[in-house]
Amino acid sequence: MPADTRENIILELENVGCLKRLRIEFKPGLNIIKAPNASGKTTIIRGFSCMFSDKIPPSHVLSLDELNGRIRVHYDGRIYEKTLRRTPSGQVMAQGDMLPFTDPRAFDACVALAETGVVHRITGGNVVFRKYLEELSYGNIYSAVINASQELINKYGRKLAGPSFRNFEMLPLLLTELTDLHIRRDQIKQKIEDLKSSHESRIQEIHDQIEKKSSTLSREETHLSQLTKNLSLEKEREEQLQELLNLTDRSSEVAISINKGIASSREKQERLKMEIETQTRLVESLKSDLEALRDLLKKEEETGPRGLRDLERRLKNINKMIILKEEEIQRAERFPPDDEEYPGRLVVDVRSEILRKIEWLEKVTEYFQEKYMRRMTSARRRFNSNVTRAFRELGLKGFENVFLDQNFALHVMREGSIRQPIETLSASEKLTISLILMLAAKETFLPDFPLFIVDELTLSYDPERFWRIMNYIKRRVPYVIVTSLTSSLTGKPEVIHEP
Repeated sequence: MPADTRENIILELENVGCLKRLRIEFKPGLNIIKAPNASGKTTIIRGFSCMFSDKIPPSHVLSLDELNGRIRVHYDGRIYEKTLRRTPSGQVMAQGDMLPFTDPRAFDACVALAETGVVHRITGGNVVFRKYLEELSYGNIYSAVINASQELINKYGRKLAGPSFRNFEMLPLLLTELTDLHIRRDQIKQKIEDLKSSHESRIQEIHDQIEKKSSTLSREETHLSQLTKNLSLEKEREEQLQELLNLTDRSSEVAISINKGIASSREKQERLKMEIETQTRLVESLKSDLEALRDLLKKEEETGPRGLRDLERRLKNINKMIILKEEEIQRAERFPPDDEEYPGRLVVDVRSEILRKIEWLEKVTEYFQEKYMRRMTSARRRFNSNVTRAFRELGLKGFENVFLDQNFALHVMREGSIRQPIETLSASEKLTISLILMLAAKETFLPDFPLFIVDELTLSYDPERFWRIMNYIKRRVPYVIVTSLTSSLTGKPEVIHEP
């Protein structure tokens, strides 16, 4: 290990989290930060971590009620400083130096917080570590290339599934569809002609009915007029008989004959009145029927044939579809001149070109998939080797083997090769596995990183086992920093150093 990693590290915090101002020193070996709850232990870890990792947002570091803050680290004879500033919009900006051993992977491999990294995975029951090893081994670079190549393949695939290429392969179907549209148009035209002819026949039929009804009405009105005239004549006849009766002897035979005439006239008048009443109703009914026929004629002439507008709309749509289909057929063989990518080119040529590109990208994808698998397989093997060595050297009882399988799923084997699900482990056993996995990750991927930090994970765990692990880590890492809860009432964090 280089000598410069054995010098003391001084950390100064200003307006970070709950700490207004703090100066703390870490020496090579085990550094135990002791403080009561809510006194800034985790704040120290977060502030220090953001000097070598960008995983912690500046807004999680600067005090909520402050506009400015500062983190300063004295290391290897130099001062590294980062300033925090809150903008008027409330966003927190960070500017300044990072420590020389900064590594974006360090936070996940070397800082054990309850809510991050391996600890979070294990306590949350997540046993798949593929993404974790991808990031630590830089396998995600190969994965990114594979994803980018696959995205291009998908992009070209989507192009081949686009309208131009699809229409080219569907050209026979397009021609069939165009023929079908012409047939449908002719059928609609014929329906329109039939409908117009039917409507004209209907109009003529109403005209005929009106003419017939008018003739009947005229005849019946003449008959009514004659009845009315007959009634008037009969009334005059009655009046004349009445005058004649007045001139004769009431008891004479002439008077008797006149009375009979009067009675006959009155009887005839009653019959005429009844006939007139009946004839009047008939005339009124004929007039009503005639008026209804004229209204019907007017309505038929105004509205036109029923369903004609719908047929004309369908015909218009069919004509539009024919035009569009003809344009689609024209586009099927060649791209339009104003096409951004393939102006005026034959679709078949472009299709062959894209297929060649897809073939090349598939080779690129296959190449990097092989590189990815080799890197990830190597990373998994080295990781498993370091995990196995750590368990063996620690001599922890109860665990026969802990390893990642080919699918990067974590397996915990008890003595006798009995597999135990992660979620059934005790809190102490979960912490044990978490810390050893993180140490294995550090030694596998960041062997020269000088720090290993554990934030207050000793609560409710087996202290003897925990400190055995910490001492084991101390022998392998220059600086080990552990936070621990204390009942001290001073409220000020203090560091206890164990070389």
